[in-house]
Amino acid sequence: MNSKLDLLPGVRPAPAEHAGPPAEGAGRRREARRERWGARLLPVGPALLALAMGVWGAARLPLWRDEAITSEIARRSTPDILRCVRHIDAVHAAYYLFMHGVVQVFGTGEFALRLPSIAAFAAAAAGIAVLGRKIMSGPVGLLAGLLYAGAPFASHYAHEARSYSLVAALIVWLTVLFADLAERGSRRRYAAYGAGIALLGLVHLFALLILPAHLATLLMTGRTRTMLRRWSAAAAGAVAAVSPLVALAVTQRNALDWLTRPGWRDARYLAEAFTGPPTVAYLLAAAMAVGLITARRRGPIGLQALAVPWLLLPATVLLLASQFHPYYTNRYVIGSLPAVSLLAAAGLARLPCRTWTAALVAIAVLVAPLHIAQRRPENWWDDLRGAAAIVEREARPGDAILYITADRRSVAEAYPDGFRRVRDIALRRTPAQAGNFGGTEFGPAEIGRRATGPATTRVWLLEGPWRQPWLVPRDRAKVGVLQRYFRQAGVWRVRGITLTLFQR
Repeated sequence: MNSKLDLLPGVRPAPAEHAGPPAEGAGRRREARRERWGARLLPVGPALLALAMGVWGAARLPLWRDEAITSEIARRSTPDILRCVRHIDAVHAAYYLFMHGVVQVFGTGEFALRLPSIAAFAAAAAGIAVLGRKIMSGPVGLLAGLLYAGAPFASHYAHEARSYSLVAALIVWLTVLFADLAERGSRRRYAAYGAGIALLGLVHLFALLILPAHLATLLMTGRTRTMLRRWSAAAAGAVAAVSPLVALAVTQRNALDWLTRPGWRDARYLAEAFTGPPTVAYLLAAAMAVGLITARRRGPIGLQALAVPWLLLPATVLLLASQFHPYYTNRYVIGSLPAVSLLAAAGLARLPCRTWTAALVAIAVLVAPLHIAQRRPENWWDDLRGAAAIVEREARPGDAILYITADRRSVAEAYPDGFRRVRDIALRRTPAQAGNFGGTEFGPAEIGRRATGPATTRVWLLEGPWRQPWLVPRDRAKVGVLQRYFRQAGVWRVRGITLTLFQR
């Protein structure tokens, strides 16, 4: 029925409002759903590839010296770990405590010890895919994640029971959060960023070199004073939180005495490590150049402003600081490798899909020999497992053993089954009791008395691949008593270890 208003002259009824064609609204909803699912599934491919690359060969490689330290420390109780890091290796305290929990659940096998590094490798590849999509596009994110998953340098450290793969994953996801701050910079997100940076510093202090890179990105993109102030507060809070660890680590600088002052050759080696064989390096360099020139930012932070400082500043700062006191080795800046993947992916994404697919396949073929080589046990750093197998096979019950230097005792700590039949005649206090890597040994006179006692007729000497001429008096006494009272009955050499059997 019409209202009375409709009957008044000169008055028209208001037209009915329409929400639009139902099909159009449904189409937009389907498109939004596809977008959400695409964002969720995008990291899966790179993560699965990285996981496969990490698992491949991880159980076949023996532990090397640094991994043996991880195995040794992780087996100790929490109080013993804390007592140890007060004297040495404080920079790895958080990692050792984390690995203590890992070995309680998964055991101390080679694959179990490397499992966190493998998982972190997959997490880093996924994070790079998310970051590439956020600042550029889905194809760039996918390409960047796949490039990182196929990088020999990254997969190498996925095979090490050390903290470097975890460092890379933390840096990637903190950079995702950092890029998110430019869009949604709530106080809670800044607090999360600051807490994440503090955790990163606890895992490895040199990883904090990502902070100058993030600061440079803020300055290059001209962010507001509010964002700069909030970021500075979060970063300063994180640095303050880890400052006690910094103070303790400064007193342990002698742990890095094996490093030398780096030069231009080290910078070149780092570039080669990040890119791989020469042909791949040329392809990636060309793709990175195209990415730098053509990249258009999707959000407040662009690729160039994010990736260039990320790639260059951590290594540059550490190389310059190492001119005064050597701190640099290339694994300390592994967290900059994702920047290479992002820049190269931005260049490759400018090509048609079939072309960049062919480029990926070509890169995979070219780096395959390097991947195969680094998964061969004979190419690994040390063969501690092989040394333990020799002692287990050749030793007799009651045999004695001596170590040069004392920290070589970590071989027996990492592979204890191989050393069950031998007696450590120099050991006074175990490494766990002494709070170090090698334990406390008796003095030279007592070692000589124990080595020449009537119960000792065969003595094993475990040392590095070559004997250092500047042995401390205790180690000189070991060699002297063996050469004076025993004859050499056999020598076995594996990578990184020399085993000599002396017999009376």
